[in-house]
Amino acid sequence: MGRFLALAIPLALVVLVGVDAGATALGWAPDTAPLAARGVGRPMALPLSTALLGATFEAVALVALFLLVEGRSGSPLFDGVAAGLAAWLFSGPMLVFTIASLTRLPTAPFWQGARVGLIALPVAGAALGWLAKRRQPSA
Repeated sequence: MGRFLALAIPLALVVLVGVDAGATALGWAPDTAPLAARGVGRPMALPLSTALLGATFEAVALVALFLLVEGRSGSPLFDGVAAGLAAWLFSGPMLVFTIASLTRLPTAPFWQGARVGLIALPVAGAALGWLAKRRQPSA
């Protein structure tokens, strides 16, 4: 288990950060202009250490969720995708709903972030499933 965690957390972190960087490079990152128009947009990016800490927390949470669902479907890959989709439900639509219900902020930038998460989290989960499959003894 310890070896799996030592590999799984960095793997999930690399996939999550990689998908986010790819989305930014492709122009799919959230457009914060609607927030800036209301004077609530962040004028500059988060400090790298803060962004990395947030991504690490997300990776650890995804690994924990994967461990909770692992073995339920008979396919580690499917378990990983299911864990990623379950994580996305709370960091995507539920987050946007919470923002919409508690504030008057435009939700478009948050939906853009949720769409990136809909790619990143299941892909990271699938990577965890792949890693779990590799640690299983061959039948």
